[in-house]
Formats: sequence, structure tokens, C-alpha cells
Amino acid sequence: MRKHILCLLSGCLSLLLPGCSPGDVAVLPSLLSASPLVFYPNATLKKVVSTNDSLIYKPADYEVSVHRISYRTTLADGTPVTASGIVYVPSQLTTAEHPYPLLSYQHPTAFSNAEAPSGAIFSSPTLTYPLYFATNGYIVACPDYVGYGASEQIPHEYEYHRALAQATVDMLLATKEFLAKKGLVWSEQIFMAGYSEGGYATLSAQKLLEEKYASQLHLAGSSCGAGPYAMSDFFSYLTQKTTQGGISNYIYVWETLCYNQIYGLQKPVSYYFKSPYDGQISKSLGNTRTMNVSFDKICTDQFRADIQDPASAFRQALDDNDLTNWTTQTPTQLIHSEQDEIIPFLTTQQTYNALRQRGSSKLNLIAPKSGFHLPTEVLFATQSMKWFAPLRK
Repeated sequence: MRKHILCLLSGCLSLLLPGCSPGDVAVLPSLLSASPLVFYPNATLKKVVSTNDSLIYKPADYEVSVHRISYRTTLADGTPVTASGIVYVPSQLTTAEHPYPLLSYQHPTAFSNAEAPSGAIFSSPTLTYPLYFATNGYIVACPDYVGYGASEQIPHEYEYHRALAQATVDMLLATKEFLAKKGLVWSEQIFMAGYSEGGYATLSAQKLLEEKYASQLHLAGSSCGAGPYAMSDFFSYLTQKTTQGGISNYIYVWETLCYNQIYGLQKPVSYYFKSPYDGQISKSLGNTRTMNVSFDKICTDQFRADIQDPASAFRQALDDNDLTNWTTQTPTQLIHSEQDEIIPFLTTQQTYNALRQRGSSKLNLIAPKSGFHLPTEVLFATQSMKWFAPLRK
């Protein structure tokens, strides 16, 4: 469990902990450093071209400054860690009608440090989703997650809800400090968006924020795309149905081995995966990219049985990472293509049904009939923008 200083149940020390309420944690300073990376004038942004006809990019009169920040976060056992992220700060040549809100953008699966937000090359702008949101009037905070950027020496705990949630929330707290130190006025509204692992990270962080940080971070809206939120159903599908193999096997095996490590299950690779796949995986996780067979074909019968057994240690790890057993009153949009070939649509359908049944009345589902995993990210970005627009002050 993460070690937080809890608010006293009898009341908060108003001078030291303003706005603290029962259930909230005391927020300590988290920003460690901030450095400017680049400034994009409007003339430069206008030269950026969208490579996808579905993503209309019009920078209008925006300029954008990009900053790298480092901040404090913690591992699940309370160990302090220095993490990092990128903050995009827009401004306009004409006076903005209203202060900008803050949008936390959680990136999808990154297979290397170069694919994390702070691993990008900023010398000349290319159209990224953070830049897209920034040139539509959002201050955009992009956490690297633990395992990338300043914390790249630590193995990334893939699809582990506690690690993703804490790093994301702490990035938001650090960004608030950064804006205050820069004297930048913003609307105090926070939006969250993420796709694939970023979608799972977003919903994980939203749950943590609403439960423990609601008085410090005012969440106005959330948009989650194609994440494996219903984790037990996700693995049940993977080990019972036909999947496409290749890069999909990489992420499924990566998650399996992460949970084995995180939860101290101490099972050998051969417990989960058949020969000869176990030997190939033991040599290098990258070998899974060439395993062009359905995931269920590389899994042992024991592993497949564990997924179906609520009493098994691995199933309990999955249940611990399941995001279907809570309630949110934040306007939240779930986006997932029914044709998704990597993260099955059922994970979002099950989550939508479960959260609605528990009283999450402000939940919306967009489920296009067609569209593979990667291309649907463009739809996610445009639909997120539409979802947030009427929620802005």
C-alpha cells in the first residue's frame, strides 16, 4: 500500500492543509525541477501538417511552449521515486476569452524510452495528440510513467493500476505547482484523456483522484479509449479465444510477467507458457513479436485454468487491477471499436455496464462497428475534444 499522510478525521489543520476533507491525503510539494525545452511560434505551428485526414489540425493563433518537469512519486511499497513528464503551455496572439483548463494526457504503450513523452524530439514540431490538444486551448500535462524518462532505470510495471494512477496524479499535482511558480492563471478545471494503456491509466488515475484527491484536483471530465479495464474478463478472453499473435503477444506476455513479479507469485516462465515459447520468452521478451500464433496456444493449461479460478493467485492479481467495481460522477466517455484486434471491445462494454449499474449516471459509450486498434486512436482524440467542449467553463 502506498504510504500517505492521512487527513485527521476530526478535522484538518486549516493553515497547513487547506481544503482537506476526510478521505483526502495531505498534499506535499511534489515538483522537483522544471526546464523549458522549446517554444513554437504561431508561424511554425502553421507549417505542421496532419498526416491523417480525420484529424483536422488548425492551430489558429496559438503559440506553445514546451517544458520538462521532474517530480516526486512513490512505488506501491512507498519507495520515493523521481519521475518526469512534459507540459505544453499554449498562449494566443489575441487575448483568450477564458483561462485555459489543464488536460492530463496519458500515453499508450511505449516499447522504449523514446516513445514516452519526454523521449520525443522537440527541435521541430510534429503533430502529436498533446500538441493537438494544446492548440485547442488546453494546458497539457503528459506523465512519462515510472519506467521511462527520469525513472527509466526502473522496470515499467505494465498495466498495473496503482503505479499508473499514482504517477499520473502526482504529475498533475506537480503541474499545478509549476503553473503557480510560473504565475500562469488557469481555469482550475482538469480533464483527463488516454488511449490503450493510456486509457487504462486514465481510468485508474480518475478512480484514485476521486477517492483521495478530490479537494486538490477538480476533475471536470474524462475520456478513456480502448483500455483493458475489465482485467479478469480481458485475460479470460485472451486465454479462451483466438487472438492475432505477433505484437499482441508481446503486450499480453509483458503484462503476465509483470503481475507475476509485482504480486510476488514467483512462478517460472514455464508455469505460464508452453515449450518452446517459454525458452524464447526467457531469452528475450522481444521474441514474442515473432510468435505468430494465438495467445491461448502458447499458454499452459495450468495458467488457463488459473484465469478461471477466483481463488488462484494470478486471478486475484487480475481482480485487483479490475476497474469495474466503483462509481464515478465525473462526466466520463468510453471509446472503443468493436473491431479492435488487440484489446477486445468486451473490456469496455463490461466496464460501461458495471459502472452504470453501480450508479455512474454521467457515463457515455462510443462504440464504432469498425476500426482497428491503432487507427481508432484518431477518432478517440476528436471525440474527446467534442466531449470536453461543453464541460469547459
